[in-house]
Amino acid sequence: MHPRIIARLIEQAQQLTLTSRAFYNDKMGQFLESICQLSGFEKALPMNTGSEAVETAIKAARKWGYLKKGIQENLGEIIVCNNNFAGRTVTIISFSTEDQYRLGFGPYTPGFKAIPFGDAKALEEAITPNTIGFLVEPIQGEGGVVVPPEAISKKLGRLPGNTTYC
Repeated sequence: MHPRIIARLIEQAQQLTLTSRAFYNDKMGQFLESICQLSGFEKALPMNTGSEAVETAIKAARKWGYLKKGIQENLGEIIVCNNNFAGRTVTIISFSTEDQYRLGFGPYTPGFKAIPFGDAKALEEAITPNTIGFLVEPIQGEGGVVVPPEAISKKLGRLPGNTTYC
């Protein structure tokens, strides 16, 4: 790693290694402003881990589905793809299609529907009025590098506007 990066890491670690978003600090606002300008998004919500980010996306999508789309509570579904990997929390393994990740951790979190990765027709057929979102890895990496066919990328641009994409 670059010596300047290591030096800044050490300097910061000597001050404060980590702070919760629940506490004020003088750097978070500057960071959020910078990351929003860089990304072109209006809002950002920093996470510590990938699993935490996926769990937050699921919660945000579900809340949107129930409050904004008007789906009846507990009936919302999030479509996922077979052979996914997003982490090892109980909710995330609940939509895994890999038996070894699920064994011994039930009961599982409901509300997920799995389709074949890269299958645009299966995605279109899976969407119902209770569909809250589509949680997908643009490129799957758990069992090698799996790139979806070009058709799925085109299909995403034509899905109903009242579906969220996590």
